[in-house]
Amino acid sequence: MFKLKSLAEYQKMWLLAYEAYKGIGGFANGAYLDKYTRESDDKYENRQKVAYYTNLVAPNLNRYVGYIFKNPPTRVVNNKLLTTFIDDCDNASNSLDVFMSNTALEVKIRGVGLVLVDMPETLTSTTLEEQLNNREIPYLKFIPPENVVDFKLDKFGKFEFISFYDTMTDPDDLTQEIQVVRYFDKIGWKVTDLADNVIKQGEHALQKCPIVLISETGDFLDTGEFTQVAQLAKRHYNLNSELDELLRGQTFSILTIQTDIAPDSEAEINIGTDNALFYGQGLDRPDFIAPSADPATTYMNKIKEIEKTIDRIMYNINTNEARESGISLQMKFQGLNSSLSKFASRLEDAERRIFEIACDWLGIPYDYDIVYNKEFDITDITKELSVLEGIRELGYDIPTYEKLKMQKIIANDLGSLDPETAAQIFAEIEDNIKNKVL
Repeated sequence: MFKLKSLAEYQKMWLLAYEAYKGIGGFANGAYLDKYTRESDDKYENRQKVAYYTNLVAPNLNRYVGYIFKNPPTRVVNNKLLTTFIDDCDNASNSLDVFMSNTALEVKIRGVGLVLVDMPETLTSTTLEEQLNNREIPYLKFIPPENVVDFKLDKFGKFEFISFYDTMTDPDDLTQEIQVVRYFDKIGWKVTDLADNVIKQGEHALQKCPIVLISETGDFLDTGEFTQVAQLAKRHYNLNSELDELLRGQTFSILTIQTDIAPDSEAEINIGTDNALFYGQGLDRPDFIAPSADPATTYMNKIKEIEKTIDRIMYNINTNEARESGISLQMKFQGLNSSLSKFASRLEDAERRIFEIACDWLGIPYDYDIVYNKEFDITDITKELSVLEGIRELGYDIPTYEKLKMQKIIANDLGSLDPETAAQIFAEIEDNIKNKVL
């Protein structure tokens, strides 16, 4: 993680990271390809058209966040309004588990993210049943940090105000969407067009800005441990394009023909697989010349080096590396488990703050308990089985050790297990070990 100077600089980095994850923007249209010094516009445009992006970011990030939500957070709530909110937290029928999982992906790639806890503008219900049927309860909206226009933080790191780009239905044409700027502070809100003309506005009684910051470091203007991968993905994209260009132009041998007649000095000779290269005296017969494989090999080695670096940063641990020592692998797994635990704590804290604002919107006491799994014990299952088999081959009879080792292996292999199924499997393990001992 590193520090930049301005919001605009961070927004450029956040957007690059998001596009690297989605494979869109400059990774889709070739805009992130660097033009050679003497490359013609036509050749550059053609290279952009045939370029392809190998997305190494999304699989690693999806796997990482999947570890956190493999065992869903435990929530305890006794209020029916909040229960309804958990089941549909964004007015789009997405549960809180789905919303937080998607938000975790958005936050982890950038290092920061924002969640708006909003409330319907018009409230008409007079009973609890009507309020539930009309869904006049808070809803959540993720705000990409690169959409922020302006903001101010208080001394505690909370927003005093924030404005950001958004869209809304055009009041004059309900079939169209228009771009607007939404503004929130500790006492009110407003929506303006891009010329700063107020479309609508209002006040709230929250006494706080209804924006929750989720940040790996706790700061808004910051990046995360995966954000740097975007630059590596961009370099990987360029190297693949350059290698492809090299292979297209130099892969095949070129026919050379001996002749005493010089070619037309005004003729244009293009070296390629569909042209012959004329030359003078020196050889008795036509021959083929083949370009050296060294440049292509250099490119491929550099591409593999970047791929390994991305895997290392994003905790994609290759347990099949022959040169990888057991201690080295153990340290990598410990790094992954520690990172997951820290990020899960950030998500848990953010969810608490989301519910504090939701309860304020509803005018009810805070009645909510949330616990994310922060105990990760991700290991190399193949290695653990080898260790267990090694203990058995030594002839030692250690049923307690064997039982605990098997429980650990199965828990890692099956992931999310309900308590009843886990208890049944662990009981079967114990019975098998007892029978073997007897």
